[in-house]
Amino acid sequence: MPRFRFEISGTKPFIDPDGMELSSAEVAWEEAVRLVRDIEGSLKPGENWTLDVSEGKGVIFRISVVTVDLRKSLS
Repeated sequence: MPRFRFEISGTKPFIDPDGMELSSAEVAWEEAVRLVRDIEGSLKPGENWTLDVSEGKGVIFRISVVTVDLRKSLS
């Protein structure tokens, strides 16, 4: 079974040292979306992060969340 790693960069980085054995890239994508939903509640205005899903030596999926606090431009 292939092994997929999930790594978050940005405000609160997370390095996945071991990864997960999953049946396919499609299942890894579903897991990535679940992970995004779990962590989106802690996102604050102006914070940005990226979730990379890797298989083997390469990134196969990337989800980026970019926020802008527009209140700063109003002053």
